[in-house]
Amino acid sequence: APGGWMQVAVQRVPVGHLVIGVDLAPIAPIRGAVAVQEDITRTECKSKIKKLMSQNGCRAFDVILHDGSPNIGGAWAQEAMSQNALVIDAVKLATQFLAPKGIFVTKVFRSQDYSSVVYCLKQ
Repeated sequence: APGGWMQVAVQRVPVGHLVIGVDLAPIAPIRGAVAVQEDITRTECKSKIKKLMSQNGCRAFDVILHDGSPNIGGAWAQEAMSQNALVIDAVKLATQFLAPKGIFVTKVFRSQDYSSVVYCLKQ
């Protein structure tokens, strides 16, 4: 369900630190976190994150978790390709907000392009 990792993050970060979750689907309210219903590939998403950071005195994030996934249940090859594209989009967004020495965590489907995606992430 949307917001699962937000719940974990709120439990793990010190009180008063900013936890933001972004999902296409609505996220039920989570105490200590801010939910943004948006597409990570849209400029509106970036703008909303910037605004929340400014309002909360946050210059950068120490950790960014990406658990995005396409809808599953169709053709595996297409789903894997969509997941790879989501990972790359998440990296593009994360590089704008991640602190130096920050940590980016993502899931990557084990597909024929797995090694290429991991190589890209290491760059």
